[in-house]
Amino acid sequence: MSHYKMPIAEYVYTEHFEEMNVAQDVYSTFAEKKNSNDQFMYVHGLLKEYGWLPTKSDGYIRLSQAHRRWRKRLKKNLKNQGLFINMDCTTANKNNDTSDQYRSRGNEAFKIENYEESLKLYTLSIMTAETDSLNFALSVANRSAALYYLEEYEHSLKDIDLAFKSKRYPLQNDYKLLERKGNCYRQMNHMSLALELYSNCLSHLNSNTHLTIATKDKIKTRISEFVKKCEVIEEKTKEINNKYKSFTKLKFDKKSGLSNFIEIKNSKEMGRGLFASKNIKPGEILIIEKPIAGVFKNNMWMFNCNYCFKRCLSAIPCSKCSQVVYCDETCLQKAHTSYHGIECSLVYPLKADPTVEPTHDLALRCFVQLINVMGLEHYCSLVQKYNETNFSFDENSNNRCNMDNTFHSIYALDGNETKRTVSNLFFMHCTASMMVSLLSLNEYYDIPSNLLGTVGVSLVHLLCVANLNSYASVELSKYIGKSSNNVVLNQPVTYDSVALVLCTAYSLINHSCDPNVIVQTYSGVEVTRAIQPISKGSQLFTDYGVKFMTHDKEERSRHLFDQYQFQCQCQACTNDWPIYASLELNELFISNGPLLINDEDGDNHLSIPKTTLSKFNEIVDVLLIQRKINVDCLDFLFSFLDLLYSNFKKPSTVHYKCIQLVQACMYYTSDQVHYVIE
Repeated sequence: MSHYKMPIAEYVYTEHFEEMNVAQDVYSTFAEKKNSNDQFMYVHGLLKEYGWLPTKSDGYIRLSQAHRRWRKRLKKNLKNQGLFINMDCTTANKNNDTSDQYRSRGNEAFKIENYEESLKLYTLSIMTAETDSLNFALSVANRSAALYYLEEYEHSLKDIDLAFKSKRYPLQNDYKLLERKGNCYRQMNHMSLALELYSNCLSHLNSNTHLTIATKDKIKTRISEFVKKCEVIEEKTKEINNKYKSFTKLKFDKKSGLSNFIEIKNSKEMGRGLFASKNIKPGEILIIEKPIAGVFKNNMWMFNCNYCFKRCLSAIPCSKCSQVVYCDETCLQKAHTSYHGIECSLVYPLKADPTVEPTHDLALRCFVQLINVMGLEHYCSLVQKYNETNFSFDENSNNRCNMDNTFHSIYALDGNETKRTVSNLFFMHCTASMMVSLLSLNEYYDIPSNLLGTVGVSLVHLLCVANLNSYASVELSKYIGKSSNNVVLNQPVTYDSVALVLCTAYSLINHSCDPNVIVQTYSGVEVTRAIQPISKGSQLFTDYGVKFMTHDKEERSRHLFDQYQFQCQCQACTNDWPIYASLELNELFISNGPLLINDEDGDNHLSIPKTTLSKFNEIVDVLLIQRKINVDCLDFLFSFLDLLYSNFKKPSTVHYKCIQLVQACMYYTSDQVHYVIE
């Protein structure tokens, strides 16, 4: 979101100083300071003098009056434009009335068989329900029903067990959960377990005094039919959760996440980067790593774990706030120890504030994680060492050992502070000052006055690092289950930027508008693979949000200079390659006629076999109809890409179609593969 084409968070401070006619004087004084420590202390003192730092009253952290006044004006302006943003900073609290409202709306969606919407609303009800309340038990039980009809049987089973575990679910309704649990096992071909659950269900029915005899007879008849189905189906002994997923184990450097044929080197033009130590073909996996830190871009995202970022449809909430969910108790406890114990009271009451950007959350999370591992004094000593003029991480840039060190893996990343404008760097210091104040107001931290500047300087660097190196972890735009009613045929594939993540190895990849690698999220693991042939000694390239296929040269140049302070000199920019309009799935078909390939003499007399083109079009057709595909199709597509890059001159429409189809197939098969780093 922007305000007069300027990010809102940056504009709030700029507007204040411009209204007071002191902006230029402030910037000049800031730029004249001798070092980063002096700059931070100047900005922090300035905001404190004008009363722009947050305060604490009656146990609640409050934004400054000037900040609240600006938010109120922003909200009014946006409303006049037909836009409404919820800026209520109290929504992090648990509230059973709010939970009831979400559950009622979920029930209405369930009645009309909109199971995706009911899944969302029931999860919101679970997140806002007070701990160990009846609301929580009912919402979990209702979500298990939505998951059952979405054919997510494992998740439905998990919710059923959670409802029983809560001990608040009404005993007179136990038969419902027992029947549903039996149905889940029956659908999963675990007939003996299903029969056992049906027997338990009938026992509970017989002792139930709240149901009429007619109702009991109706339920018993239904269960009898289920029992007959179980008895005629042969018991299958497949493990739960092994129906769709294949497991891939690869040899990787466990410390760095890099494959054995990727090296870290320095280049004169681009600094540190990743290089191939052998010839690489499209599809080869280059990096497997878990993010060192990440935050959700949507503050109310509810389908991924807040710790490991895995997709989790039967997630459990934080016991104190209503903003996050986790896979299980293990992830919940790890997150609470690592960062959420502080964020729960510190950050989430401010989540609705549109002046707080995801990169700010990410920088603060990096800081909190490091402090919890290292302690404040040790952390500050390393920051001070880093800030010494004679100290540089570049001296070890060819060595992977630093990537194993939590502090080095984050702090050694470039923040481009020396290339930023004075106004942008001043804004970073304002944001860091806000963070230091929030930390000081929190009961977990007591920052000594002699370390205040060091903490502030480190936060400025982490803000710049997050701004420069983070990227969006992308998934399909909606929950699409096996019985989804959200699938619309022949429509373009759309994706959600779910989380903003920071990965050590991936952050070392430099930019090209014609990238040769692509990254995909697999259950919280980021996997980078080649999308072009990469010759030995060549550098790996990703795109920093813009590429020639979707953005013209002027737009790319403006974005790269404004955000990253460099001008791209890749082949696509040098030769000003044309862009390609975004294609829908039904536009990805390639004509089955001869597709000529240039030979070494430039003559067009070779052609791709019709069987190859038919296979390509078959994949497009399957995606159009079913919106799902087998993971094996990727091997064919990567081989096809290799053939195109080896023989076709870029740019071309056929290249673009194949890359777009590869991307779509990677998203639609992301739940079929589990990567293990050994």
